[in-house]
Amino acid sequence: MLISEIYKTTKKKLDNFNIETSEIDARVIIKNIFGCTDKELIMNNKISFSKKENDLLSKVISERLSGKPLSRIFGTKEFFSMDFVINKYVLDPRPDSEILVEEALGYIKENNFKFILEFGVGSGCIIGGILKNSEEVYALGVDISEKAISTAKVNLLKNNISNFDLVVGDWGSCINKKFDLIVSNPPYIKSSDIKNLANEVKEHDPLLSLDGGYDGLQCYRVIADQSSSLLDDEGYVIVEIGYDQANHVGQIFADSGFLLMNKVKDISKLDRVLIFKKKKIKKIVEI
Repeated sequence: MLISEIYKTTKKKLDNFNIETSEIDARVIIKNIFGCTDKELIMNNKISFSKKENDLLSKVISERLSGKPLSRIFGTKEFFSMDFVINKYVLDPRPDSEILVEEALGYIKENNFKFILEFGVGSGCIIGGILKNSEEVYALGVDISEKAISTAKVNLLKNNISNFDLVVGDWGSCINKKFDLIVSNPPYIKSSDIKNLANEVKEHDPLLSLDGGYDGLQCYRVIADQSSSLLDDEGYVIVEIGYDQANHVGQIFADSGFLLMNKVKDISKLDRVLIFKKKKIKKIVEI
């Protein structure tokens, strides 16, 4: 049977259940079960498969139709052209977070930044994407979850990344270093909105990675408050935000002495990443 035939059949089953990502999902399913590369998918080779593989295909499609994300089915997720182990202790990496990585890489290159801090390292996908595509950059990842830290370490090492340290801690309470850049994709869902999230999010992503407090902004207050003392002069903070939080988050950082340098929109033209610069404090010279 041709790969294209398996792909079309798989995609059709997903479409029938209104899976919005059916095209991508069908490709991921086929690649994982049959070991196909992207090139082989394009070349449309003819393949033969065993009853075991056919049964696995049916099982995976059934699980996906039940609302379980493919990353939770296969235990891995591709992010920034790397594979990351995903488990119940870490957030499923989203394509929107690649925007954060891209922006960080731009500022690192432009300003020759060397020391990066990530609040809420999770799976390690963000600092992984940064470090894999930067030269002579060191990153420290912090997370309150020991299980997340363990997962991040596995992911960074399996992607041949070594210039990092990971610590279990409550935000910056365990840090006594200065950094050029701080990045974070913190929890930003209002506590009262968690119950309204899609099942594949609320039933599979850890609550710790979703719940941003009563107004969804609690983590930004902490980050803004602590970042000033953790940054070198004129350092930067880059954060991912919810689609309707730009003004609120902007004000939080302004109140903590930061300048909003840029807003970056996602593919849906919604504000997704904010970039702040620490204001330079003018020294008063007494005469």
